[in-house]
Amino acid sequence: MTTWSHAPGIEAAAERQQTLPPCDGPEMIAVRSWQAAEGRLYPLIMVDAALYEDAVTLVREAADVLRSRCADVIDLIGVDPLDILATCPSAPVWTQRGLDPAIAFDAARAIRWREMTPDCRVGRHGSNSGDPR
Repeated sequence: MTTWSHAPGIEAAAERQQTLPPCDGPEMIAVRSWQAAEGRLYPLIMVDAALYEDAVTLVREAADVLRSRCADVIDLIGVDPLDILATCPSAPVWTQRGLDPAIAFDAARAIRWREMTPDCRVGRHGSNSGDPR
């Protein structure tokens, strides 16, 4: 459904405006930083496929833990990264390679956020189903 707008030739998508959270609220600020972390991981495939696979593994491990510990977005924002990463078997591999496992953790939070808010389209990657592969 579209509605009239003040700009000639442009109609507003009324349904979309009603379902989206505010773009400047604390949730969306957090979500954007989590999505930025995802964006830092994806280029690894071009440089080092093994490192990318390690990233995917750590993201998946962290996302699995987040599914069991975070029931809503407030939980997801407030969760302690060190507590979650301590349960991920592949986190030490990242640290040994000199990489920051918090990047993979934030990418996992982006995945968990999409799972909890499937109707939200703000900043979603059209081809990404939530799996970083």
